[in-house]
Amino acid sequence: MVRRVVLEIVLIVAITIALAWLVLAAFAMTDSADPIGTLVDQTPRVLFGLLGPALGLWAVLVVIGAIVQRRRAVGWRIATHLFSLVAALLVNVGVLTIVSVVSGGGQGEDWGMIVVAIAVAAGGMLLVAGTVAVL
Repeated sequence: MVRRVVLEIVLIVAITIALAWLVLAAFAMTDSADPIGTLVDQTPRVLFGLLGPALGLWAVLVVIGAIVQRRRAVGWRIATHLFSLVAALLVNVGVLTIVSVVSGGGQGEDWGMIVVAIAVAAGGMLLVAGTVAVL
């Protein structure tokens, strides 16, 4: 039982990170002159910089959900993991919005809301990658 729970946690998080990395890199390479730099520099900055809090929170929620839901049916575990991914992404966007408004990004300077918009778009890609990984 423990082995199945650990395997579930590791596979969900690892597949999500790998898929999100590839999707974000493919999206970023459409307008890049340096594909290698995009793959190893810009993509990790977005994935672990803007989406880092969401990934960390979701990893913790996946661990908690896998342990608590270990005796439930597969549908319950899938729903729990997907709900926790959406919650982590909403928390991430909320925190980035608050930080950008407090730091002056919402008062005539558009850079703060651009960062939030990039985080929302990248979060959508992470949502797709996480959904594929969970399913």
